[in-house]
Amino acid sequence: MLQRNIPGKRGHIRPLDSNRDLNPVADLIEVCFASTLDQDGRDYLRHIRMTAADPALIRWLPGLGERASSPLFGYVWEQDNRLVGNLSLIPIKKNGRWIYMIANVAVHPDYRRRGIAYELTRHALDHVRARGVPSAWLQVRDDNFSAYELYTSVGFIERSRRSTWVSGHTNLGFSPTGIHITQRIPQDWTLQRAWLTHNYPPDTTWNMSFDINRYRPDWWNQFWYWLNGELQLHWVARRANGSHDTLGFATWEPVRGSTDMLWIGAPPESEDSVLCTLLPHIVHAMRDRRRPIAVNYPYGHGVSSFLDCGFTLQNTLVWMEYPCN
Repeated sequence: MLQRNIPGKRGHIRPLDSNRDLNPVADLIEVCFASTLDQDGRDYLRHIRMTAADPALIRWLPGLGERASSPLFGYVWEQDNRLVGNLSLIPIKKNGRWIYMIANVAVHPDYRRRGIAYELTRHALDHVRARGVPSAWLQVRDDNFSAYELYTSVGFIERSRRSTWVSGHTNLGFSPTGIHITQRIPQDWTLQRAWLTHNYPPDTTWNMSFDINRYRPDWWNQFWYWLNGELQLHWVARRANGSHDTLGFATWEPVRGSTDMLWIGAPPESEDSVLCTLLPHIVHAMRDRRRPIAVNYPYGHGVSSFLDCGFTLQNTLVWMEYPCN
């Protein structure tokens, strides 16, 4: 694709060149997001730099095409003989259809407020539309007001907000009286599935490691996890007054990255009781793993309970969609 010159900005857009741009892009992302980079973000930058240092892999990358799901594709902005802007385009499947994720939109602090991010985003959307893809998606922190306004101005629509809470090891909260914790039994699945689906609806979980079918209590799932040496644990909060009414569920599993994941299923009326019962119990039960536990949860839900149980708000991400048709 030809370079796109933008009148009045003395710079231009061009496709990312994996032979020469990977290290400058990693440096740019690090400068722009230094205050919000978590361990997974630092691992991502290390991955880019390791790729840049592998000549054989660099030669191989261009032949993969866009749908190799590589984050090393997109556009950059060059100005004053330096790379000062970046936007990554990541092809990914959503509910069986190819879409594009827009990520790593970064502009060097010395070149901000010149419309560079706007032009990179418009150029990326031109790319997406030209390929007949139904939509483009992105995520933006809810405290990044300028970026949110930028994406709204070019036509992105907010679809959901999700908060990620991460466990600490100081305050384990309290356990409400009248509730006890048991193991899951097969008869629990219908209710667990319904409550998990409520907290993790399909239109928000396509971008997560969450897969509700993995949590079915059938023999094949159990055999598969045993065969692959994988671990998955379930807890149930029930009333201790003799009725044994089910109040909520928690499913723990290890995932790639710096944390393990915990998926919570509970109706709104018992949400706080379930969180205050299950979270301290699970953090204590899993203490020997020495890995934080992360919970992805609907924005604004269970806030006081997470804080009471020693969890910290890592971020709240706004998921936005640009419909192309």
